[in-house]
Amino acid sequence: MAKKKKTLEQHVAVFGESGSGKTVLLSSFFGSMRQFPQAVTLPFDFVAESPAQGTQLLQKYFAMKEDGKLPGSNKYRADTYKFSLKLKSPEGNASRSDAVRMVWHDYPGEWFGHDVSGETEAQRRVELFRSLLVSDVALVLVDGQELKNHEGEEERYLALPGSW
Repeated sequence: MAKKKKTLEQHVAVFGESGSGKTVLLSSFFGSMRQFPQAVTLPFDFVAESPAQGTQLLQKYFAMKEDGKLPGSNKYRADTYKFSLKLKSPEGNASRSDAVRMVWHDYPGEWFGHDVSGETEAQRRVELFRSLLVSDVALVLVDGQELKNHEGEEERYLALPGSW
């Protein structure tokens, strides 16, 4: 009887105001994992489960790296990205053994510092925030220049959805 493969799933919630670098961080991380020669020399394969999302992330990565262009905003949209990380076999191919799935939740940056535009949006914010609370890791990105520009209002970066 074949051993059932296990997949460990790690959820990462990323919060931050619009322009704080959430998409830059994700695109840079994914791009560096997929770029030659790192992708060849790493002992594991790191792939986006959605080929379309993987292509979009790589396009953003190369636009930043080669042209200095920052990714555009995802405007009030919460995006979830799923990645698989599998050890390579000695022959260099991904093994059919256990894997780690990373689920990256990108929280809409426009929700920081902007008022709720209605009951539907308020409910969406609360539901999304509750779903992100079950994440294994939470990253809060703060735009240092914005923090400096709003000295004395630092608590806005730590406000809960109900206090917006």
